Amino acid sequence: MEILYINADQKVANIASSIGQNPLSWQGWHCLHIQLTDISDELKQDSFLWAKSIVESYLHNAEGRVYFCDHDIHVICKNVPNNIVQQAGEQIIELVYNESNITPAYELYDLGQHGFTYAQNVFKQNSNIFSMPVTDCEELEDVSFKNFIKPAQHDKKTQTLNPDGFIRVLLAEDDPVTRWMVRNALKNECEFATAPVASKVYSMYSAYQPDVVFLDIDLPDGNGFTVLEWIMRNDPGAYVVMFSSNDDLDNISNAIEQGARGFVAKPFLKENLLHYVRSYAGQA
Repeated sequence: MEILYINADQKVANIASSIGQNPLSWQGWHCLHIQLTDISDELKQDSFLWAKSIVESYLHNAEGRVYFCDHDIHVICKNVPNNIVQQAGEQIIELVYNESNITPAYELYDLGQHGFTYAQNVFKQNSNIFSMPVTDCEELEDVSFKNFIKPAQHDKKTQTLNPDGFIRVLLAEDDPVTRWMVRNALKNECEFATAPVASKVYSMYSAYQPDVVFLDIDLPDGNGFTVLEWIMRNDPGAYVVMFSSNDDLDNISNAIEQGARGFVAKPFLKENLLHYVRSYAGQA
């Protein structure tokens, strides 16, 4: 587990923005959020040390990152059972309580299911500091929080469907097995074109004018993020979903920050692909 102190508040804001825009991309990820707002600065520093020790003990095999912020701690991780993360949080809370008689508030989020709620809470608690945009995933009652929300864009939507009513999908993927699996998963809902290398994506995107692009990050002749940057620069309303077997925190958050509508980890679930296709078509 990587542990960050410097600029942790801003980094959490960036991550929360990414999570809030597309929680589905964060399936398998959890966040333990501990608030230390009512304790002294000295005890807060001690709490950071206790938390560091407990995280390294309980979550040493987990992938993720710990953010020690001005007033709270965010442990964002995956590949660890939910009950282990919860136990780590309870141990931190108990240590703080034993030293201060104050019980810090804490919450454990399944980011794939409740990522938008987590992002909403981060921005509510720090509204005087952050103004990072989060895409609206559900109707909100808190009017003040709407200042932080960037409406989702579906610039091309269903008006670009081909005459048969199918959504045009461009799949940029070098692995033939993955290409076959994606085609098989979406064969009843989409029209397909494929690009096995990055250099073919540029010409095919212009000629084929796809509605949805599934874009692998690791292509033989280039990085998918470079292709994503080109697509978004030339077509800001593009609907691009990134593919990768490496679903680490930075890959997911960078994809969303650079304009992708989502991230699908390999091996993928058919339901995840269908979600994005149907979301584009206004059916999800």
